[in-house]
Amino acid sequence: MGFTIEDALIETGNEYRLKLLAGRHGCSNSISWVHMIEDTTIIQQLWGKELVVTTGLGFQTHDSLLRFVKTLVKYHSVGLIINTGKYIFDISEDIVEYCNEHDFPLLTTPWEIHMSDLIKDFSMRCLTSEKEDRQISRYFKNTLMNSRLEQESREQLMSSFDVDGYFQVILIGIENADQFDTIQRRRLAFQIELCFEKVESPYSFFWFDGYFVMVVNNLDVDELENIIDHMYQRAKKRMIEQMIHVGVGTRMSDFCNVRSSYKRALAAAQMALHFHYPMMFFEEMGVYQILFSIEDKNILKNMYNQLLSVLIEYDKKHHSELEQTLYHYLINDGNQQAMAKNLYMHRNTINYRMAKIKELLECDLSSFEEKMPYMLAFYMKKMFEDL
Repeated sequence: MGFTIEDALIETGNEYRLKLLAGRHGCSNSISWVHMIEDTTIIQQLWGKELVVTTGLGFQTHDSLLRFVKTLVKYHSVGLIINTGKYIFDISEDIVEYCNEHDFPLLTTPWEIHMSDLIKDFSMRCLTSEKEDRQISRYFKNTLMNSRLEQESREQLMSSFDVDGYFQVILIGIENADQFDTIQRRRLAFQIELCFEKVESPYSFFWFDGYFVMVVNNLDVDELENIIDHMYQRAKKRMIEQMIHVGVGTRMSDFCNVRSSYKRALAAAQMALHFHYPMMFFEEMGVYQILFSIEDKNILKNMYNQLLSVLIEYDKKHHSELEQTLYHYLINDGNQQAMAKNLYMHRNTINYRMAKIKELLECDLSSFEEKMPYMLAFYMKKMFEDL
C-alpha cells in the first residue's frame, strides 16, 4: 500500500527520466516522504521509509558515496535517487552490487531534471497515498469497533480489496507501546511495516486498541508465515530491550468475518504474552482457543474456584498437596508409577491422597466426563499463575 518506487517508475519514469540501477526487489517499498540530502549528519533524524535524493555534492568520491548508501540502508531509507551529470557521473559496480544484496533501490536522473519539481511531485503523491491509507484503516477500525458499520465499510473498501475473498488479522504487541507518544509509535510502525513491503496482496496496517494490526487479503498461508517470522526476527534485532509477541487469527472467507479473525488474533496474542511465546497461531492454541476467547476472565476464575476450592482449603488447613496430586493424576491418566516419579512419593501415599481427593470432591474420577471439568480447571489456573 502507499506510493512506492515502483509507482514512481511507472507513473513518472519518463517525465523525470528515471533509471533503475539496482534493488529491483525493493521497489515495492512505500515512500513516507522525500528528502534532499548532501550531508550524512541529517540521516540519523530520518524516521524510516524516506526516499533520498542527492546531487552528489557531498559524495563525489567512491568511498564517500558507498558510506552514504550504507548509512541509508542502516536507517531504513527506501531508496536513493542520484542527480547525475555534475558531481557524480558513474556509479561503480560494487555499489550497485551492495544495493542489490540489500534490495535497496538505486536510481539516477540526469542533471537537467529539476529536482525541486521531482521532490514536490513525489511528496504530494506520498501525502495523497497516506491520506487514502488512513481512510482505509479507518474503515477497518470502524468494523472492528462496531459490527453495524460493516456494510458501509465493505462498500467503501470494494475498490481496494477483494471483499469476497480471504481475510486474516495479525496483531503485533510491543511491550509498553501503549505508553508511547504518537511520534514514538509512528517510528515503531515504520520499522515494523518495512517487513511487509514485499506483500503483493492488499493489506492495511494500523494501531488499534494496544496493538499494531495488519489485515491481509488473499495472502497465501505459507507466505504469511514467512513474512511474520521475518518481521519478528527483524524487530527483535531493532528492539532488543522490548518484548514482542504476535497473535495470528484464522484465515476466513469474506470481509464480514474480519471481526472474527481479529478476536481470534487477540486471543492468540494474549496467550503469547501470558506464556512468553514469540508468536501464536489461533489454530495451534488447543483448548486455550476457548479459554482465551472468553472476554470476562472472572468467569474462569470463579469456575476454577468452584471446582477446586474444597481441595485448596483442605491444603491450606492441613499443609497438604491434594491439588497438586490431582493435577498429576489427571496429566498422567492415573498412572501411579508416573505419579510416584514426578511427585517423589510412595504409591501408598498416592493411594491415600487419591482416596481423600475423591471423598472431598464426592467424585470417583473414573470416567472421562468426571475428569474433564477438573482438567479444564487446571488449564484455567495456568492462565493466572504457573503450576
